[in-house]
Amino acid sequence: MSKLFILGWDNCLISDVTLHKVHPSYVQMWQTVDPLLGAKWTLADTLRMQGLPPEQVWNELALLLGKEKAEYGRRIFYDTYRQLPVPPLTLNAELLLKTLQECGCNVVVVSNKTQSLLEEEIDRLQLDKLVDIALGTTADSAVLFDPADPDQKLKSRCHLLEQAINTCPNTEEVIVIAGAGYAEPAYRIRVDRFEEASAPVFDWVAAQVKEEAERAMANGE
Repeated sequence: MSKLFILGWDNCLISDVTLHKVHPSYVQMWQTVDPLLGAKWTLADTLRMQGLPPEQVWNELALLLGKEKAEYGRRIFYDTYRQLPVPPLTLNAELLLKTLQECGCNVVVVSNKTQSLLEEEIDRLQLDKLVDIALGTTADSAVLFDPADPDQKLKSRCHLLEQAINTCPNTEEVIVIAGAGYAEPAYRIRVDRFEEASAPVFDWVAAQVKEEAERAMANGE
């Protein structure tokens, strides 16, 4: 089947990553590096950072705190992040991944987190055989877009989706299942996107893909 599924990792295949991993890591970083500033940090501040290339976040922190202090904060953040457990898969997400793999669909997982962290989390949940390609962000991602551009997050996510599509150039159909942040990017690059990532959506998609595969096999296609 010439189908490409682009699946969001954070808050899609895995749940509540912002609340249970990203925000506590920021809080621990600030408490260690600058408790006065840390006392003012809220979940809303963490949410505002989501969707930005990590390198840009740390570059801005260096301007605020100085390079040495910012680098120390970065180590605290990632040490904390890695020590926290990976949130569980969204209900029926594994069933969806297995069905897509069994039916010969291409699966690309996308995330705004760093490439290494994304790969680590996929390995820790033992999903590497169910994911064809994982696309996170790299150090180069921070220089692709102007930090002052109000559309930076939009352009960054469009770029990530385009990267995913380019991994399977002969795909006849592209389907995106990702969080709300990917709604406009999917619309901009003219690919289908499901409005939510949930167990009923995963079940419905898996059933449709399986039915199409069985029909194609019966027809000798």
